[in-house]
Amino acid sequence: MRMTLGTYLPRESCVHNLDSRVKLFLMGLGIAVTFQIENALPLVLFFGVCILFTFASKIPIKNLVAGLTPFLWLFALTAVLHLFMTPGDPLFIPFATYQGLISGCRVGSQLVFAIWISTLATLTTSPLDMVSALEWYMKPLRYLNVPVDEIALLVMLAIRFIPLLFEETDRIIKAQKARGVDLESGGIVRKVHSLVPVIVPLLHSVFRRADDLAVALTLRGYTPGIRRSRMKEMHATRADFLALGVVSVLFVVLLAL
Repeated sequence: MRMTLGTYLPRESCVHNLDSRVKLFLMGLGIAVTFQIENALPLVLFFGVCILFTFASKIPIKNLVAGLTPFLWLFALTAVLHLFMTPGDPLFIPFATYQGLISGCRVGSQLVFAIWISTLATLTTSPLDMVSALEWYMKPLRYLNVPVDEIALLVMLAIRFIPLLFEETDRIIKAQKARGVDLESGGIVRKVHSLVPVIVPLLHSVFRRADDLAVALTLRGYTPGIRRSRMKEMHATRADFLALGVVSVLFVVLLAL
């Protein structure tokens, strides 16, 4: 299953049609609210909100699952660390506590929702629109001589490289296994040593792609520091302001519960 974080999936939906600045703001607000929620009821309601947004965007569930699957180890590791490192009432598992179990489930859910929102935002927003939204939010920094355009482009390129890196890593691992390289057996030291045949060609591929990208930008006339015109300018509509107000109020209500 392909990595979907950083990938745009065009659809005709109300979420796709929202202004990219509104989606970027709501994404940041949603992630901030997620990590501020402490109780179970708001988390359950937040899960329902994520489901509602997913169906409204007409994004297939398999694409969303593909965006969450690579981070399962992070969810599990976070939950386990909280389970064994949070003081409280002991459970039947040695060194595990009841408070740690509750905390691990809460923090794991918060991470799931944060990546869920991020994946949904990238799936419904084109890279060009995302760059335009980032530039718009960083406009005040221009007065401090901060290279806003270059920073926005770098952030978007970094996001776009995420699925490419996962795909390239998967391709290299399969190629090395086909050549007879053992990447799974042995202890920790042997497994770390066996990663060398994967890391070296992966770094070579990353630098090659970066060089190709630099050549492509040069051939297209990209020059740092020069403002570029756009064929389509961003214009917020009444639907954008309505979505911004309703979703913001909903997030604040969940935070207050």
